[in-house]
Amino acid sequence: RRAVLGLGLASLLPMRAGATPADLAFVVIREGREVGTHTVRFREEAGLLRAVSEVRITVRLAGFVVFRYAHDTEEAWRADRLVALDSRLDRNGRAVASLARAEGGRLRLRGPGGEALLPAAAAPLTWWRAASLVPGVPLFDPREGRPVEPQLERRAEGGGQRVTLIGGEGAVILYDAAGTWVGFETTGEDGSRVIYRRA
Repeated sequence: RRAVLGLGLASLLPMRAGATPADLAFVVIREGREVGTHTVRFREEAGLLRAVSEVRITVRLAGFVVFRYAHDTEEAWRADRLVALDSRLDRNGRAVASLARAEGGRLRLRGPGGEALLPAAAAPLTWWRAASLVPGVPLFDPREGRPVEPQLERRAEGGGQRVTLIGGEGAVILYDAAGTWVGFETTGEDGSRVIYRRA
């Protein structure tokens, strides 16, 4: 997992102009049991690509809800630039919100921890957009509205790409040969294994 392999990034480049991605739907599996869903829906609107993500996770133990997670994110992209993002997260009844707005040659980020000005090329860690996970793209966590600098490792796998994020809870994100998001794996807050399966 930690071995760094050099590779071409052709499949991580942006999609051709005018191409609207197909909607995505995943089942979230924790320790072998289905616990939720993650969907991303796309639409073109006034020259913008809008991506609306919805995550719903509920973990039960002996019939009782022990963990509930809901995260809604809406992104607006003009070509390769993020121009707006709104995020609302509810974790076990504790709600937080963050937003990002393009301002001139910068991106203004506001979250629970405060405000930051990022380069115009900054992108959120929302997984669906493979072109964000390449060298030189400043990243931020939309859940908390804060810049992050994860270590990224990439390698070719099954005709597509495997991107590993090292740091924090870590994650493995899989893309097919066309750069479409097809898989995800991470570690839950309690140390459990969480994987995504295409619905």
